[in-house]
Amino acid sequence: MKKRVIALIDFSSYSENLMRLADSLAETMEAGILLIHQVPGIVPALADNNSRREIIEVEKSDALEQLKSVSKTIIPAKHSVNFLVTERPLGVLLPEIGSGDSDDLILVGLKGTGILKKIFMGSTASKIIDDIDITTIAVPVKMEGFKIKKLVIAVNPKFPLNIPALTHLLHTFKSSIKQVEFISIITPDDNEITSLTYLKELTEHYRDDAPCSFRMFAGEDVFKEIKTFMDKEEKPFLVVQKGSRTINDQVFRKFLINDLVYHGNIPMIILP
Repeated sequence: MKKRVIALIDFSSYSENLMRLADSLAETMEAGILLIHQVPGIVPALADNNSRREIIEVEKSDALEQLKSVSKTIIPAKHSVNFLVTERPLGVLLPEIGSGDSDDLILVGLKGTGILKKIFMGSTASKIIDDIDITTIAVPVKMEGFKIKKLVIAVNPKFPLNIPALTHLLHTFKSSIKQVEFISIITPDDNEITSLTYLKELTEHYRDDAPCSFRMFAGEDVFKEIKTFMDKEEKPFLVVQKGSRTINDQVFRKFLINDLVYHGNIPMIILP
């Protein structure tokens, strides 16, 4: 099965570094690279259909040439690189790109593109996340190199973890992952014993894949405690899962995006 790193490029000042990260990730995975750019597709309101299509096609052609030109100076010729320029919404396009004969990872920048923020904070957040069954890695734009040493995985027994997806992730980066820590946020609506049991089960299940541990967070300052915990760790990757409380709950999502991802500069992996 062929492997692909799908990087979303917007030609911002951060795009070149995102291409470098895509190259680094592709090297680790022994994968090809697909660079995607979405053009605005803005045309005059009074333009007829033929004129609209012509304007968009010219815009796409110019963007494709720019995409190829920039990537040529960054990504070595030894890597297989393909390009896709589209005017279609990414939330619609991305689910169609994945196929049964490819093993894909989507790579986006935490700043610059604004894509991640739209996916999580927009009015269609749940629909977009639910439609994308591809593991997505969101990285700080100034991140240098791609080395996943520790995974901090947010779990809750009410939203069972996607075991096959996590197992595949661990196997993909088995040469670099040195530690896995499962965490769970306990609210008044949660059963602490059930959460503790689930954390122990996951730790036991994955102990042969990497050194595992777990931690629970509870109390009035739970978000502050998590941020302090993440700040003390050495370049961890936060792992969350679509459909979970961490993604769907508005309070959790705002904390996740604003405090950890944007301000904390913590890379994040979203499992399908």
